[in-house]
Amino acid sequence: MIKGDFTYCINLSQFNRDIRILQEDHHGKGYTNHHDEIRRLAPECNSYRELGVMQGATSAQAAVVGILDQQLIDIDDYQWTPYKKLWDNMKGLKYKYHKKSSLTPEMVNLPNVDLMLVDSVHNYNHVSQELKIHAQTVNKYIIFHDTSLPTDQVHRAVNDFCMTNSAWQEVARSQENVGYTLIKRI
Repeated sequence: MIKGDFTYCINLSQFNRDIRILQEDHHGKGYTNHHDEIRRLAPECNSYRELGVMQGATSAQAAVVGILDQQLIDIDDYQWTPYKKLWDNMKGLKYKYHKKSSLTPEMVNLPNVDLMLVDSVHNYNHVSQELKIHAQTVNKYIIFHDTSLPTDQVHRAVNDFCMTNSAWQEVARSQENVGYTLIKRI
């Protein structure tokens, strides 16, 4: 994924707009379709968790559309830290950044959220372990980015999870560009 310099941004809305433009210009149409899914689901969701923050593009999207209670999880924060002030300065936004692996056992103790985005390590075993730890604390939806990559490991993990967990169902999948998949608690 391309990384840009957005230190000129004065607020999270500008950051959200500009990082999305950069990502689509570099990676192509459809790369950020999962942002549209976050926007569509926002009226139903009061809280958000993100596994794999990088620069914070999808967290910014969630905040801009009104999901102001956020849990951000990434093993490092050096790519996000230059923009932390934008999160700190957004009125009403309450977030907690967990600088650790999404597979850390104490993650099962996080407060429940309505919506979670998974965009961390793109392999079958990692995503399967994340689902074992985090799905139980998600009330409504989980979005997975990069589910149409050539190896398709993320989507296979999601599909296998839904087949063995009757509480979850795949409700949308886009295969445009790198794709995304949405599952819903039923």
